[in-house]
Amino acid sequence: MADKEIVVYIEGEGGGGTTGKRHYLDGEFRKAWKEFLQPLADRARQRGIWKFRCIPGRGGSATGKQFANPLPEDAGALRILLIDSEGPVNNVATPWAVVKQKRPDWASDKDCYLMVQCLESWLLADVETLREYYNSRGKACFRENKIKAWQELEKIPRKTLQDSLEAATTECGRPYGHADGNVLIGKVRREKLETLSSVARLFKDFAQRIDEYAAQ
Repeated sequence: MADKEIVVYIEGEGGGGTTGKRHYLDGEFRKAWKEFLQPLADRARQRGIWKFRCIPGRGGSATGKQFANPLPEDAGALRILLIDSEGPVNNVATPWAVVKQKRPDWASDKDCYLMVQCLESWLLADVETLREYYNSRGKACFRENKIKAWQELEKIPRKTLQDSLEAATTECGRPYGHADGNVLIGKVRREKLETLSSVARLFKDFAQRIDEYAAQ
């Protein structure tokens, strides 16, 4: 079982700029997502699977292609796709009915997970942590009054959420950008996010998929 590994292809990126900066930000992306998914990495280790990697996939189409056409060294790994739904979802347990990417013949529903409707939907489930993060830069810059107390975040359009986060952080030196979300995901509290159906399903079904893979 020592040669088994898990690779999670995640829609998003660490950031752009020079090659050195991009490598640094991609490293921060991997670190933050590994922190968020730590309970699943722990479960994998309990099953004898020690390698658990998070891959920044850039846009949704590119992420889907990486997932469906892995590098040769990743061909035998358990490959998982984590991608924005880009719209409301009636049933998070049937992701291939939602995503634009074609389902590979070998992939099941437990190999694909949705961020409904986007990463910002997850982040805004823990506004307290966002406030602490931005205000820790030395001044009370986070404008929480720019964010509504949405009761059903997964029904709110992506643009509405992103615009709200940008408005809330305009006085924080640099307004929120999507690349920032892939750092913040490592800081938000999972227990706050698990009230969202897409997050609850991620931790439940992905854990089951790990068990299946370990038993093969």
